[in-house]
Amino acid sequence: MYNSPVLFDKSITIVNQFTSRNGRRKFVIISDQAGYEKAKVFTTEIADTIAVEFLAIRGVEDSERIKKFILSQRMGTQFYIAAAWNNAVMVFKLGVEAGLSEDEIQVVIIGPKRRYVYCMKCFEVSGVEEKAEVTECGQCKASLEIGPFYSIVREGYIGYPFIPAGKEEVVGS
Repeated sequence: MYNSPVLFDKSITIVNQFTSRNGRRKFVIISDQAGYEKAKVFTTEIADTIAVEFLAIRGVEDSERIKKFILSQRMGTQFYIAAAWNNAVMVFKLGVEAGLSEDEIQVVIIGPKRRYVYCMKCFEVSGVEEKAEVTECGQCKASLEIGPFYSIVREGYIGYPFIPAGKEEVVGS
């Protein structure tokens, strides 16, 4: 069974700096206002070396325009996304839906990344601090140890329920 790529805090597509991919026919740079400077610097670095197209976006209200733009590109195009987390995730998803692979996308996140944990008790996903090792489920309030494995299907790190030291489980509740 194939699972489409998902952008998460440790995705292989997330980089600190864009790198030029040899063998590509064209580079497409998609940026929101937060990522504009990063995109501009990269555009300057690659100027006159390869065909480059730039798309400035505002947010989710541009999703149809972004989708059409991505679908209009030819095979062999490398995509670069410089944006705040929510916009980067949206563009990444639209790219994957259009058939792009992780190898064809590089993402620079401007600002904090988001991280999610999937509760094995109530089966819900909650936001969690980027460096957290334990958390409390946002829905059922269970204490969760955050495992090292990210579930593409559940779109979160697996959260294993545990009883914290000093708290006893009440039988029958």
